[in-house]
Amino acid sequence: MNYYDYIIIGSGIAGLYIALLAIERGSVLILTKGSIDDCNTKYAQGGIAAPIGKGDSPESHFEDTMAAGGGLCDAEAVRILVNEAAECITDLIGLGVPFDTLNGEITLTREAAHSVPRVIHAGGDATGEHIEVTLSQQVRSSPIEVLEHCLATEILVENDKVKGVKALDCRAGSMEEYSCRFLILATGGVGRLFKYTTNSDVVTGDGIALAFEAGAEICDMEFFQFHPTVLRLPGVAPFLITEAVRGEGGILRNVEGYRFMPDYVAEAELAPRDIVARSIVYEMKKTHSDRVFLDVTHLPPRLITTRIPHIYRFCRQHGMDNAEELIPVAPAAPY
Repeated sequence: MNYYDYIIIGSGIAGLYIALLAIERGSVLILTKGSIDDCNTKYAQGGIAAPIGKGDSPESHFEDTMAAGGGLCDAEAVRILVNEAAECITDLIGLGVPFDTLNGEITLTREAAHSVPRVIHAGGDATGEHIEVTLSQQVRSSPIEVLEHCLATEILVENDKVKGVKALDCRAGSMEEYSCRFLILATGGVGRLFKYTTNSDVVTGDGIALAFEAGAEICDMEFFQFHPTVLRLPGVAPFLITEAVRGEGGILRNVEGYRFMPDYVAEAELAPRDIVARSIVYEMKKTHSDRVFLDVTHLPPRLITTRIPHIYRFCRQHGMDNAEELIPVAPAAPY
């Protein structure tokens, strides 16, 4: 049986990042059921929140996060998030992630539920793609071994201790076993199970099932987020319209052209995602429609083409000009 100090299942940002840290401490194997880039990370648009701006602080980030969580957040987990965020961004910069800058400083934008601009992005609305490509290149140039198209089917347990993993080589059709000191599951969620979703085809809950079958305790499965604004066009696969669009001033209108979010909450379009998503669903029911509209026609055209270039190009490919037309959207399970 092949032995490694660390086996990591999954090749998104979590798996690749921990692999690059772990290789400094021992041998590392990454198992991924698709190619190394088949994951949700590369589709993520808006950016990463971190309290690195002037006038911002981990405490402010903590307060915003706790408020957005509606009293359901694990305070200890939130503390870890906000206190370690800046260091993680520094790590990503050191690995070569090209975050957007202006006059030599990282540019920050404001998104829903944040009290100040603290969202870092790359390529405008291509943050995840830049991170995934950068990290995968780093992994490929390192001693880390990567087995693509290799589906983990069982966590091997002996005397109540994880000993390794059994996996199917999807191309050869053979089963292999790998042993390790530490096994790390970085397999993502279950978003592909939903009818309306922007998740990658590989996000089907494999890791959660593996852990459960190995005896792990599974908790908080009811906490699944729905993104408020996903493109709703007949015959077009759901395509996420990043929260940054509303952060830059985009407003939501119902099918009758009425701006409805101020009727639901004072923060209007900048309320937390769950509130905006529920408000959209209520509005869709009221108007007997399967969509609402995101309006950016009042914004400078240059802002649209430079801040959300991927979204602008995608819409243009499907016959829409965001600078002149409303974007039809509805909630969906996001990556």
